[in-house]
Parts: sequence; structure tokens; C-alpha cells
Amino acid sequence: MKIRPEGVEGYKNIHKKGNVWEEVLKNIKNAGFEKMKIYMLDNNAICYVEAENIEKAFEYLGQQPGTPEWNDATAAFMVTQPEYGSKEVVKYLECVFDFENGEQK
Repeated sequence: MKIRPEGVEGYKNIHKKGNVWEEVLKNIKNAGFEKMKIYMLDNNAICYVEAENIEKAFEYLGQQPGTPEWNDATAAFMVTQPEYGSKEVVKYLECVFDFENGEQK
């Protein structure tokens, strides 16, 4: 996701522990996400997630109360917003190297 250069600090701040709304955290958990991390590269937010079914988890998340309000709260910082109903909400990265637990996979 693209973050406005002048919105990077605000985007980071709203995602700090204690600042994310309890309703949003509950929705993420109930959607089936096992992990969700957001990394910043310049003004690009890269969301890393693990879930049994990522597409269904995002679909569920997009239908929950609180998600539109959270998107409104973060919109001032962002150039692009995730479209939860779209097939484009998830873009897969090609894994070219995988090393875990002492061995290359």
C-alpha cells in the first residue's frame, strides 16, 4: 500500500501497540489471521500475513463493523487503500529463497 510521504509517521503511529482499536484487533483474530505484520519501505506499507485461507480471511475482515471506520481513520495517511472485496487485495510474492529451522527449503 502506498503511504503519502507526509503521512508515514502518522501511519506508523496509528499502528503502534495500544493505538489500534480493540474492535480491529478482534476482527483480525476472528478472520483467522495467525500473523499480520506491516513493514515499511520508504512510503510503501507491505503487509505480511499468515492464515489458513488468506482470501477468506480478508473477505471476512472487509465485512466486519469497524473496518470501514478504521479505513477512514487511516485514509488521511494513504494514497491507496485495500479493497477487501477485490481479488487484488492479496498479491503473492514469488519466494526465491526459503531458509527455516537450519535448512533451505
